[in-house]
Amino acid sequence: MKSPSSIILRAAIVAVSSLVISGATAAEGWLVSFEKAKAESAKQGKPILMEFTGSDWCPPCKALAKNVFSKDVFKTEMPKHYILLKLDNPRDKSKQTPEEIAQYKTLSKQYKITGVPSILLTDAEGTPFYRTSGYGGQAAKEWIDGMAAKKNIPEALEAAEGAEGIAKAKLLDKALGLMGAKAAAERSDEIAQIIKLDAKNEAGLKAKYEGIQQASKVEAEMQKIMRGARGKPDEAMAKIDELIKDMKLKGAGLQQALFAQSSLLFQQQKKDEAKALLLKAKSVAPDSDLSKRIDQILERFFAS
Repeated sequence: MKSPSSIILRAAIVAVSSLVISGATAAEGWLVSFEKAKAESAKQGKPILMEFTGSDWCPPCKALAKNVFSKDVFKTEMPKHYILLKLDNPRDKSKQTPEEIAQYKTLSKQYKITGVPSILLTDAEGTPFYRTSGYGGQAAKEWIDGMAAKKNIPEALEAAEGAEGIAKAKLLDKALGLMGAKAAAERSDEIAQIIKLDAKNEAGLKAKYEGIQQASKVEAEMQKIMRGARGKPDEAMAKIDELIKDMKLKGAGLQQALFAQSSLLFQQQKKDEAKALLLKAKSVAPDSDLSKRIDQILERFFAS
């Protein structure tokens, strides 16, 4: 006859094994099943925050996990706002079920994931209303506060649907503002509506969103310049000057170009010139996301 202790031990092993096989949780507070996440989202009335990650090989994924997801403030606060879904693609798949492995392949293709970490916010049906990639090194509370605010994006877009004229443009601007400049730049339909509704720039929104459109084009051109003039900072500086002149850059687009030139100067140890360009870059679009980053850079590298 088996002893009571051996029976209890065996029961515990079976219970733990069942949990792993079911794919219930990948870590504290996280689900690993898309279907379960959708069911919980519908039940609790919360959107889904899904992370596509490479937990054992991707440096920014590891940094995001260490600096944000592992913190008590994340474990306490984020479940109040979202159902958490971790979609992992590790090199070592020994701890994953075949269903999890297949699920990642399906969902990464469905959501067109090209890099990790990628964060998507979706409704209970899995329809995304916000996405971002990478990790910028933010502290846990800063990351959490920014992501928590984004749960209001669907509500802001819905409010805009019932409005007209400048009022609608302002509500759309509010919704896109919650997304952040990079994500907002991808919302071409909403941007076109704002520009049309504020055609005379009475609310300053036409100029703002034309600047965002231009910044998106500038980013693509800047990447070409940096690749083509790699290791040749003076050549890159000159080409950026040409870009500023040819595209008649202003606002967010000009800010992006000046920021790149400042980086080139900093790499050459020309800190005074780099700082001057950073300050100029901030002045042309003071309310942008990049301006916040500039503040952090000034504090970290130019405080003395």
